Amino acid sequence: MKISLIVTDASPLITLAIAEALDTLLMLDIRIIIPDMVNFEVTRHTDKPGSKELLDWIKLHQFNDVFIGSTEVFSEYIMLHEINPTIKSKNRGEQAAAEILQSELDNKMDAAILLFEDSDIKKANFLVRLPSNVLIMSTSTFLEGLQKKKLIPSADEILQRAVKIRGKGILKQIKIPMSGVEDISDSWPSHS
Repeated sequence: MKISLIVTDASPLITLAIAEALDTLLMLDIRIIIPDMVNFEVTRHTDKPGSKELLDWIKLHQFNDVFIGSTEVFSEYIMLHEINPTIKSKNRGEQAAAEILQSELDNKMDAAILLFEDSDIKKANFLVRLPSNVLIMSTSTFLEGLQKKKLIPSADEILQRAVKIRGKGILKQIKIPMSGVEDISDSWPSHS
C-alpha cells in the first residue's frame, strides 16, 4: 500500500517548527496537506513559538509539496467568528483534518498518515470520523520511522530541541492503524 499524503494537526507542526525540523515532513516525497483551520490555529498569533517558522516554511514550499486544504469547518468558524469574536476554535482542527482525509481518500488515495500529538487522538468521537485507510502517528513515532529508514540521524535529537517549550509529552510514541490499513510506515523508502 502506498502512502499518499500526510495531514497534520497543529501540535506536530508546532513541535517541528520549534525544533527547526519542518523539512522532515518532506522526506517521504509525498504531498502534505495542512487543513486551513489548523494553519489558522498555528499562525494567527505570530508571537507564539513556532508560528513564524511555520509561516516561512509554508511560503517556501506551498504549491509544490505543501498545500493548505480548504474545509467547511474553517468556513463555518470564520462566519461564527464574525458574529461572535470570542468564539473558540477548540477541536475544529481535528474536525478539519478528518474532513480533509475523507475528501482526499474519497479521490482514490491508497492511504494517508495523520500526524498528531494531543492525547485527544484516542477520543472515540474523533476516531469514528476517520476513514479506515489512515495511519495515525505521533510526531515522535514519525521521526523514529524516518530514523529507522536512515532518513535522519536521530529522532531524539530533534525532539529534545522542542522539549523545553513543548514538554516531555512530545516524546510519547503513538501509532494507531485504522481497520483498513496496515503499518504502512514499513514501506517508506530507505536511504542506505
